[in-house]
Amino acid sequence: GDRDQLRLQELESILTSMPVMAFVPSSPLERRFDGRLQNVILTSSGACRRLRESGFRGPVHPRSGPCILRACATPHQQCDVLVVGSGVSGSSLAFNLHKLGVDVAMTEARDVVGGNVISRSQDGYIWEEGPNTFQPAPHIMRLAVDLGLENELVFADHTLPRFVYWEKQLFALPMGPQDIPNFKLLSPWGFLRAGLGAIGVVLPNMTNKEESVEQFITRHLGKEVFQKMIDPFVSGVYAGNPTRLSMAAAFKKIKALEALGGTPGLIEGGIIRMIQKKREEVVDPSLPKYKGGALGSFKDGLLTLPRAVADYLGRDRVHLGWKLVSLVKEEGYGYLAKFETKEGLRLVRTRSVALTTPAYVVPSVLETLMPEAKALEELDYPCVYSVTLAYPNHGFKEPLRGFGNLIPRSMGIRTLGTIWSSCLFPGRAPEGMSLLLSYIGGAQDRGIESLTEDEVASQVDRDIKSILMKEDFDEPPKIIGVRKWPRAIPQYNIGYFDIMSKVSEGLKRYPGLYLGGNFVSGVAFGDCVLWGETQAAEIAEFVGNAKAPTA
Repeated sequence: GDRDQLRLQELESILTSMPVMAFVPSSPLERRFDGRLQNVILTSSGACRRLRESGFRGPVHPRSGPCILRACATPHQQCDVLVVGSGVSGSSLAFNLHKLGVDVAMTEARDVVGGNVISRSQDGYIWEEGPNTFQPAPHIMRLAVDLGLENELVFADHTLPRFVYWEKQLFALPMGPQDIPNFKLLSPWGFLRAGLGAIGVVLPNMTNKEESVEQFITRHLGKEVFQKMIDPFVSGVYAGNPTRLSMAAAFKKIKALEALGGTPGLIEGGIIRMIQKKREEVVDPSLPKYKGGALGSFKDGLLTLPRAVADYLGRDRVHLGWKLVSLVKEEGYGYLAKFETKEGLRLVRTRSVALTTPAYVVPSVLETLMPEAKALEELDYPCVYSVTLAYPNHGFKEPLRGFGNLIPRSMGIRTLGTIWSSCLFPGRAPEGMSLLLSYIGGAQDRGIESLTEDEVASQVDRDIKSILMKEDFDEPPKIIGVRKWPRAIPQYNIGYFDIMSKVSEGLKRYPGLYLGGNFVSGVAFGDCVLWGETQAAEIAEFVGNAKAPTA
């Protein structure tokens, strides 16, 4: 036969007198010997070249006869499902798969679990440098209880107001209909315009094109509501540009209200949806109780959850410092993933793979497997800084009581918004001090990327002092933490659905390959938890079918 290939029986005879053979990806030798190869003898230099091209990294020793390659075996393992990424999405998915009895392994490129969830503590302060809170929901409570974290949960006072800073004043947003008469942020005309739009006096979307957040809100509730309330909200949640963000992609639940009622207004749709949710609600007495509108976390921060998942899975199933560099399809089995680690290359053979990495990581991993993944490079991830500062209580104009304050872009203040962390949860700051977490940068402030950490902290300090502190207060803040996120939050801009449609077409060719993370599920903590729960059922079914014997 072909001199570039040893007959299997010849190779078997060699195995008795030499170490196990070196790994040869996607070759008959690899499939026959399950990847545990160390020495390969090939009968031509062309075979050596092709072995090199396949990813083999051992030294080559050409001989006058056969070409001999010697290298250490590439360690590998096998599992039913490989979850890449240990953030909220990956942790939720891995836990729920394991709960369903699936053999799962989870990897993380960093040296600690959590992905972008970073909770820190020092000198009596506890602070977040990524996501900061979650909106309590049954699926989050279920995950916490199943992990034994029910006593670690903390909930903020649900009556704490949210503030908007407008023309040198803080205005508390209405918590309910009873607060509307005293709400002074909107002018009388702004109130009237918003009210008429809410009950259905709305012009239809005449173009039938995908609307931005600005277009949708202005059409429904008027320009004033958009400028004073929605613009700062979008900046706070997405660090985004509302003229580019897609209403249907970024705020699909609110967008859906438009079509739910008999009128084009949002109130009727909102009432119908409330009734539907009440009917769908199933009260689980085993879950912790919380008030509507409250915010949640854990005593030691949000990182408590992914850490608990890692402990639950165990060291054998969680691999830190593993960077995925390639993924190939294997006929008759599933996928072969190659990782760079501190100990060298590692290989994982698996029936199914769930990539919960940021979107911009996916194209390089799948470039040879699925060219459609390149479309994900179009998703925008603007730079954002999270800045945590502490101030003495005596320096504030008024004692802090609230969730925090958002700042419309038209006010000319660079900081996007500030969360009053020590007002939300106990034990976040020492006695006599208040802890404030601010975000700055985003899609409307690209220049922030060029500033140093000291410059960013100084800018946030100036902004906080202009809004919250007494005029004669000039003490420097205690700088607790400054973290730069060069690529922070995926932007669900107009065109998002087109991008994801291209990627979905590519995925159809690869059963068992899934994409997750906040660019798929939504950016909220709870969205990512729910994705992991629902996706686990689908993947478990796939793996079960893949393992089932065929007739």
